[in-house]
This record gives sequence, structure tokens and C-alpha cells, in this order.
Amino acid sequence: IKKTSETKKKDNMVRRRTQKRRFKITTELVLFLINLAVFIFMSLYTDNFLTQYNISNVFRQVSIIGVVAISSTLVIISGGIDLSVGSIVGLTAMISAVLMSESYQNMAILPAVVLAIISGLMVGVYHGFIIYEIKLPPFIATLGSMFVVRGIVKMISGARTIAHLPSAFTDFAKQEVLGVPGLVILWLLIALAVHFMLRYTTFGRNIFVIGSSQEVARLSGIRMRLNFYGIYILAGLLCSIAGVMLSSRISSAVPTGGSGYELTAIAAAVI
Repeated sequence: IKKTSETKKKDNMVRRRTQKRRFKITTELVLFLINLAVFIFMSLYTDNFLTQYNISNVFRQVSIIGVVAISSTLVIISGGIDLSVGSIVGLTAMISAVLMSESYQNMAILPAVVLAIISGLMVGVYHGFIIYEIKLPPFIATLGSMFVVRGIVKMISGARTIAHLPSAFTDFAKQEVLGVPGLVILWLLIALAVHFMLRYTTFGRNIFVIGSSQEVARLSGIRMRLNFYGIYILAGLLCSIAGVMLSSRISSAVPTGGSGYELTAIAAAVI
């Protein structure tokens, strides 16, 4: 009788798992069909949708969000949230533009880009500090950073659009390799690098363990301070790269650059 009851329980568990898998596959299939229907509709009833220029332009725009989404993915896996990604994108875009613009510092491209990326890294260090050392919840910590960093962007720019960037810098966003935009190639390279890190490195596996249970991670001997700082510094680095990509794509920097990227990046990460 005991064996029979145990067998029934196992059968019920298998059935539940099968039903969940079917539901998941059905949900994904429905979403795919909806997107396919929208794509077909737009292709048939608009003249400019299914053109090489439009598709290429869409991929250029999506590549920037894609890099930010990778940043949000890392933070979400670790059990946190980052609401400041859009502000960091705007900050690095603005700093790189101010440093390179002929009307301002007129600095060489490489030093300007490096300094802009360093600014994003510093925001990541700040997040690691207030989240791990001060024990502030990631939601509150990054929400505050979102407004503070956005204010810094407006102070740097004087609430003005910064233009007149070097053509060698803006041409990067226009370059294509075998018909594939350079921004998309950079996005895919970053995605592959992060995938390799998450799957094959100790740091990547630690991110999953920390996200599952910080207590388990601590008892397992994982160096929590080092990994927390590493997660948010890496997130800041990716957002900084996205900011440089943004300023190259639009050939300028605006005080509102990156606004609204937070929810879009989180949605992309979850999906």
C-alpha cells in the first residue's frame, strides 16, 4: 500500500511538471506568434518597415538596450535590482561627449572614452559600498542613485545638448561588417563574454549562489564583499559601454539620455 501511494505521488509530480512545461512552451509559442503577426502586419501595411535601412536602424537601437539588459540580468540573478542603469548610460554618454566635443574639452577619443567608462565604474563601486557595507536595500540604493546621477548629468551639461563630436567617433555607430552594424557586433560579443563568465567561471557561479541565498553563499565560503562589489562594478561597466554607444549613435549627448532604460532593461532581462 505504501509503495502504491508513493508511486501515485511520483506520478502526480511528473504530471504537474509536464503540465508546467506544456504551459511554458504554449506561452512562449503564443508570444512568438503575436510578435510574428505584428511583424507581418507592419511589413504588409507600411512601406518603410521591411527595408534594410529600417531593420538596421532598429538593431542599432536595440543593441544599446541589449547591453544595458545584460547589466540588469547580472544584478537580478544576484537577487538585487538596479534602477540607475539609465542614469549611468546618460552620465557616460554626457562625459564622453563633453570631453570629445570641439566646443568643450576637445580631448582625443580614447582618453575621453576611458574616463567616461571610469565614471560608470565609480558608480558601481558606490553601489557595492552602500549595498554591502551599509546594508541598504538595492532598490532604495539604486533609486537614489538614479536621481543623483541624473542631476550630475544636468550639472555637467548645463542642461544643454552637447554636439560637434569627432567624426571618427560617430562613424563607429554607422560601420557595418558584412551588413551587420558594428553596434550589434559589439552587443553580441558582450553577450557571449558574459555567457561564458556565468557558465564557466567561479565568479559567474557565485552570482547564482548569492541570488539563491546569501546565507548559503556565506557558509559555502564565498567572499561576499568581493563578489558584491564585482557584480555592481561589472554592471556599471556595461552601462558605461552602452552610454558610449549611445553618444556615438546619436552623434551627441542630451541631459535626458538613457531616460526610461530602467524598466525596458528589466523587462528585457526577465523575458
